Amino acid sequence: MEENNSTTPIEMRLSDVPGMPSPELELSYVTAIPMNGSTFTENQEVRIGLSIPENAFCDLKRAYLKYKLNNTGAGSAFLDPIVGGVSVIDNFRVIGGTGALLEEVIHYNTFYAVMNSYKNKDVVSSVHNIMEGASKNPAVALKTNANNTNAECAGMVSITNGQSRVITHRPQSAFFNADRYMPLGFTQGLNYVSITLAQNSTAFIIPNENAANASTYSISEVELHLPILKPGPEFASMFRSAMSSGVPIQIHSVGVQNTQQAMPNGATGEQTLTFSTRKRSVKSLVNVLRPSANITVDERNSVSGFVNADTSEYNFSIGGMRVPAQRIKAKANINGIDMGELLANTQLALGHYSSDLRGICSIHTTADMSSGGNEEYLNHSEHDGKCGKAVFALDLESYNAAFSGKNLASQGLPLVWHAQVGGTEGAQANGALQCDLYVIHDIVFVLDGVSGVLTANS
Repeated sequence: MEENNSTTPIEMRLSDVPGMPSPELELSYVTAIPMNGSTFTENQEVRIGLSIPENAFCDLKRAYLKYKLNNTGAGSAFLDPIVGGVSVIDNFRVIGGTGALLEEVIHYNTFYAVMNSYKNKDVVSSVHNIMEGASKNPAVALKTNANNTNAECAGMVSITNGQSRVITHRPQSAFFNADRYMPLGFTQGLNYVSITLAQNSTAFIIPNENAANASTYSISEVELHLPILKPGPEFASMFRSAMSSGVPIQIHSVGVQNTQQAMPNGATGEQTLTFSTRKRSVKSLVNVLRPSANITVDERNSVSGFVNADTSEYNFSIGGMRVPAQRIKAKANINGIDMGELLANTQLALGHYSSDLRGICSIHTTADMSSGGNEEYLNHSEHDGKCGKAVFALDLESYNAAFSGKNLASQGLPLVWHAQVGGTEGAQANGALQCDLYVIHDIVFVLDGVSGVLTANS
């Protein structure tokens, strides 16, 4: 009997009746505000309770954070070119109703800078400029070891002293980007978001003309806008019955863990930095280098001022084995410049490798450059003392699926970054460097049906 593999194209299925979604959900919106005050300054914690109606779900992918950023200093100040006013968010945490830590991203602002750096320049200069105050020229290469003038900060958003700007931000968080609706209306206690604010000197960039005036800021009118989906009583009752019978409620997402190390002043040659992580499914590693002193200097690019330390090659030791066995190469010199392999591994680590829609904010266009601007991805000898967009990353995912990453939970050996550094742009030129390693990993949020306690398993 001959098989018939023919099928009617969807465009010709004229008699198909679209199915109605089940269960029906009623959409509404809740605006959550801080529980511990109304105006906040450097190093303070902002606690925002996730007050969700009973028996309701929350579509956290459509949530956004909004706050007014006030310049309380004596002079005008610029916002970070890549993340804008998100520079004030140093640490981002989500706490469960019983006080258990569900998520923690240390140096959240810098991780967000990595993610925005590897978006198309047009997206950052338009959408993120309007929402968060990112620069109209996000690829600007600010100095790493000297002050920047007003002219060098052209395109960046400035807030005059005594004035403010409202920031609207979609959280780059595992909790807010899970692959299911979050059943917060079925949990025990009050879950809340905890935001630790950055130091004054980290949040703003003061131009050289205004260097005598130290920066200070505050944030106010903090709001977290949450889309709420409330099912009918029949479904809510059925869902609670399933919970109480022991049906596991598991919600997958991808989170990030931050650990830090320091590269000493004057470091050159082979560098070995040891990090600690015990995550069960590590999808990728992203290592970011910044001059340590600049993080607390008003006039410097504290958040997104990445440097490459003149790194010529690197790899990682994972479970005692070098990965990859042949090191990833990079070269910053004009003669024989090699940037492609470094960028390819970063795209692989971020999941952008097979997408032509993902770009990078690295072409610094200046009015007097007939060629359209300098390439500021990997700094070279013509641009000594300027920050770039290069990070040192490695993909560890076997295939594109949940829990297909490297299991480091049972490894008795630490994670080690091996790098060959040196030249005029190494730690001897920029001083001691802070290395932020972001471990991107799978995470599952588990709701215990009997107790109603929400926990995180990674």
